Formats: sequence, C-alpha cells, structure tokens
Amino acid sequence: MNAPAARARRAPRAVMTPAEGSMVAFEDRAGVPATIAAALSFDGPCPDVAELGARVDERWSPLAALHRVIAPRADGRPRRPYAWNAPAPAPAPAAAAARPRVVAAAPGGLAAHVGALLEEPLPPGGPLWGLDLLPGDSGFTLVLRAHHALLDGASVGTLLRALSDTPEAPAPPPGAPPLPPGRWARARAALGSVGAAFPPGRALGFNGRVDQARSVAWAGVPMAEFEAARAALPGARATVNDVFLAAVAGAVRRVVTEGTGAGVRAMVPVNLRGPERHDEIGTVIGGARLALPVASADPVARLRAVHGAMARAKRRYGPGGLTRLIDVLAVPAPGAAGALTGRLLGSPALWNVLCSNIRLNDAPLAVAGRRLREAFVATCLPPRMGFVAVLTRYADACTVAFTSDGAHRERAAPLAEAVREEVAALASGALPGAGG
Repeated sequence: MNAPAARARRAPRAVMTPAEGSMVAFEDRAGVPATIAAALSFDGPCPDVAELGARVDERWSPLAALHRVIAPRADGRPRRPYAWNAPAPAPAPAAAAARPRVVAAAPGGLAAHVGALLEEPLPPGGPLWGLDLLPGDSGFTLVLRAHHALLDGASVGTLLRALSDTPEAPAPPPGAPPLPPGRWARARAALGSVGAAFPPGRALGFNGRVDQARSVAWAGVPMAEFEAARAALPGARATVNDVFLAAVAGAVRRVVTEGTGAGVRAMVPVNLRGPERHDEIGTVIGGARLALPVASADPVARLRAVHGAMARAKRRYGPGGLTRLIDVLAVPAPGAAGALTGRLLGSPALWNVLCSNIRLNDAPLAVAGRRLREAFVATCLPPRMGFVAVLTRYADACTVAFTSDGAHRERAAPLAEAVREEVAALASGALPGAGG
C-alpha cells in the first residue's frame, strides 16, 4: 500500500453533510467536475504574491475545515460512503499547491480563466482549494477555486471576511428559517417536503448529459435596481431572491424557451446555517423546488408567482425539511446521504436548472488597503443541467453569473444580459413586452 493511502486509512473520518457528499458524487459517479470559483476584483496596485501568501497563511491556515480532504480508497478514488479525513488538531500552513500563484491574463481574459478552472476537478487527496492572482491595468483579481464539497457560497463570504482588513465584520443573516423544535415537528417538516417533489417534471432541451467544457458570462446589476424592483409587486414587498428568480424566469422565456411556456423547475439552494453557525465552513445548504413561471408574459405576474411560491416553501420549512428527510432516509449509513442527494440533484424529474443567491457581505471590504470593487461566484454544473445561474450580492452591487457547458455556451451571455434587463424593467416600471 502506498504511503498516502496508508495515512488515509489511519486518519480519523468525519461524515459529510448530504450536500457535501452530493458534490463528491458528481465527480465519482457522474464524471462531472464539482469545482466552483469566486472572482474578486480589487482597485489599487497589485500586491506582491509573497505578501499575499503570508496573509493567506496567517488568516486561513487556522481554519481547520480548509485542511480537510476526501477520504480515499486504496486506488485513490473517494471512499464510499463519502467522508472527510479530519484535519490535524493544529493545521500546518497551506500546502504549496493552494498558495497564491500569479497567472498571466489568458487570451479570453477573466471569463476564459474561470471557465478553465471549472473544467478541472480538484484532487480528492487535496488541497481542495487554490488562489490565483491576476494582475490588471487598473487593479487585480483574486480567483478562489474550490471543491464544492469543501465550500459553498456562504463559506466564500467567511473566507473573504477573514482575509480582509476587517475580519471581525459580521456575516449576513441566514436565508432560511430554522427547522421547528421537537422531534415530531421536525419529522412533519421532513415529510411535508415530499410534496414539493410533485408533480414530477421532465427533461427539457438543456437537460441532456453535460459535456466537459465550461463557459462563464456575467452582468452587473446595482443593488438599487433590485431594491426598486422589490416594490413592483402591488400590495407586498418582494425579496431580492424573488426578484432574481422572476428575472431568471423571464430570461429563460426569452432566450431558451422562446415564449413556448415549457415547464421549468428550479432548484433554489438555501443557506441552513443558524445564527450560532454563521461562520461555519462547508456546504450547509438545503434546496427549495420552484416552478419558474416562464409561461407568463407579464413580469409582475412572474414576480407574484415566485413570491407566493417561496413564501409557502418557507412556511413549510421546505429547504430544511428536505435536508432532514435525506438524513432520515440515509440511516443507518448517514454518509450514504451524499449519493442519494447527488441522484436527486441530477434528476430533471425534480429540477431543470439551479438558481443560487449568494450574499457575500453587506458592507464594503478591503484587503491590504485595496478596495474590493465587485465579486461573483461561478458554480459547477450538475450532471444534467446545461446551464445554472448564480446571483452574488456584495455591498451595493449584484452580479448575475451563468455557467454553461460547451453545448450551451452561446446562451450564457444572453441569459445574463436578459436577467439584467428583467430587473431593470421591474425597477423602472417599463414592463410591456418584457416577456414576449
């Protein structure tokens, strides 16, 4: 037996959350990379890579979760059921492969660089993250790449605050209500979430098996436009997430379904961390299932439909209830929950597209005196989703990013631009004709 495998056999193991295990299943069972990337663009002079590396070691090395690796079998593939090899009690500085590296601008710029990162799986034996420094003419960009089992969007925000000049900055509040107290109440929430799986959906034209190419396109939307769009709903105030989902519905109607009204069901990840776990690193998410109202030509009607559906899901503890149900079904082998979740995430009978809303930080941040100007997260593709959408919220700016495979590359930029236009239309009241 080789030395790494022997060490892996001796290392203490920790069970993964269902969401973490599902990301390992994407790679292990479906052959789909589970790499995500966060692009952080700063104003000011590019820092020295050695100084940046020293700060990364100082701020991130004490975070034990960053040192986890996926427990392997003797052949190096992930051990089943999926588990973490727990880090040493006093983690060492970041491995050389995870330390910042200076990267020259690719011919396709930042988009090409991020797309290339999403195409490459990270080694299960670690490190499961890395940091690239891309110098620019009027600033620089840090690109964090990570295995999605290791980090979710909220974790990226935690790492960003830890690296910043104000590491004590508070985290944004979680987006989902906690599960109700008591065993029976939690069981009812779990069983109630089963109803969200009905009626079953069907595969659409963009739900074939994804290819290995990845493309990323994004568009910026001022937070002020989202706030104005929240008031577009008569008699109620929509959430930012409602506006985002309604805008995605309009964009898909315009760019993909071409007004045919094909049923499109979205998986909406929700941060399940409670106040006492706000800075926990990992993938701690549940998922709500939402029928995107693509059949409606009226943007306000789309917003009303989304607002009502998401309110009902929260009242039923849908996002947390589904996660609880998966945990229950996985007993007595809790680590097997990841494989089950991976199958659910990859099924067009449940959802056709993923729409994620990441709240990185509410206040502006700086690193070594350089102001973070804008940020976006690009996520991985489930095995049968040709494109996914992510809204990244940072300070007073929002960025909508679409990841696509090679077959849907030409749709990524039009979708991002269409979401921007849909939000602007709701914000301004200039609604006629927005849906075709």
